Amino acid sequence: MKKIISILLAVVLFVGCTSLAFAENDNTINGTLNLVSFNVDGLPIPAALSSTKRDPIKATGLIAKQINASDCDILSVQEDFNLHPILEKNLDMKYATLTSGGVAVGDGLNFFSKYPVYNVGRVPWRTAYGVYDCGSDELTPKGILYCTVEIADGVFIDVYNIHADAWEDEKSMLAKADQFDQLIELVEEHSGTDRAVILTGDFNTNYTVFRAGYQNGTYKIDLCQKLIDNFVSKGFKDAWIEYNVDGNYDITYSEMWERYGCDYQRAWDTLDHVYYRDGAGVSFELLEAVYDSFDCDGISWNGHLSDHAAIRTKLAYTVNPDEIKPIESKNTETFNLSDYIMTAVKTITKVLFKAIINIPELIKNGISKEDVERARKVLISQNIRICWIK
Repeated sequence: MKKIISILLAVVLFVGCTSLAFAENDNTINGTLNLVSFNVDGLPIPAALSSTKRDPIKATGLIAKQINASDCDILSVQEDFNLHPILEKNLDMKYATLTSGGVAVGDGLNFFSKYPVYNVGRVPWRTAYGVYDCGSDELTPKGILYCTVEIADGVFIDVYNIHADAWEDEKSMLAKADQFDQLIELVEEHSGTDRAVILTGDFNTNYTVFRAGYQNGTYKIDLCQKLIDNFVSKGFKDAWIEYNVDGNYDITYSEMWERYGCDYQRAWDTLDHVYYRDGAGVSFELLEAVYDSFDCDGISWNGHLSDHAAIRTKLAYTVNPDEIKPIESKNTETFNLSDYIMTAVKTITKVLFKAIINIPELIKNGISKEDVERARKVLISQNIRICWIK
């Protein structure tokens, strides 16, 4: 009996010591990352000129309040133009990219973060379409914003933020397809194929609606398949699709309707996306991905805080320190007034030139009330922008 007890004690001690040894050697780093990607509708359109009477200044302040309450770690914003100072002042985040400017000067893209941000870069789209129609995307230098975020000591991920062309006409769709090509080309060039990467932004494209439009002949280009080919097939996962429909990228519009019982806006598979990819010792586990309008008390107009719902994503991460890929440099942004003024002058000149040379085409095709209103808003935004620079 004593012999049996001695053997059992030896086994217990061996197992205990082995477990302790594994625990001591387990030097992995674990944490969670709360991300929000939000088109904040920061166009400087006064409430009197808005169809919903939305107060943009009040809305921007409420957006910041709601983001603070969401425990967000990294905020990726689009259409963050002239109201950027309000957003920056009211957000409880230590780090932020420097704004590139207001309407017609800046790209409207920014990051806010609780973690250090390094190596910020901006790249304009090489292709866009629309001056007085089709979203007027040629009148705003939209494109790609990217940076490296240090989510833990010595642990880095690359984060990208985009705002794609808005319309669904054939030329805008072709522009969007090229923009998605430009994005993945930049990712492969800048981040390689082995660094952890998160893609965020207003892609102005979804899966179900755009697939249905292509299949019934409404759309001439299959942008749904373009998203899959460019990102999903290259190791990225769409957070909302993975979390809500078990990664079924082939789900149809009718199946979504049956599941949710409402239209897709603000509820499912909308135009804004978060994609994520493991790499360089960083592994992600998706915990949550939902569309959130962040509506709250204080909205005094007929509508929402923004014309987009945000996509709110929560990721758990595990880091193997032995596989961490260091970055070559940790450059931080600095504001250069002369460079900013030069860029502003060049961009405004380019925008006004496009606006002027396209007037004959506008007259030739006929001028609608919508065209007049769009042109008026362009000119108003230029005046507001120039005053803001002063």
